[in-house]
Amino acid sequence: METMELGKYVRTPRFCTVQISAIFENPEDAVKCGYVEPTHADIKGWDIKGKSLDIYHMEFAAIKK
Repeated sequence: METMELGKYVRTPRFCTVQISAIFENPEDAVKCGYVEPTHADIKGWDIKGKSLDIYHMEFAAIKK
């Protein structure tokens, strides 16, 4: 499992390089906070999801698998 921390940059197929703004232990909490957009990232032990802030901006979260 790769270590994950706030502010880390990760490469995703859908959004290129993104910065992690939040870390969640379970997917239910991430969905409650709006992180639902898939990034299709293949990071061992982690799922990366995005949250739309407006038409031009997003935040990204790491969710433990």
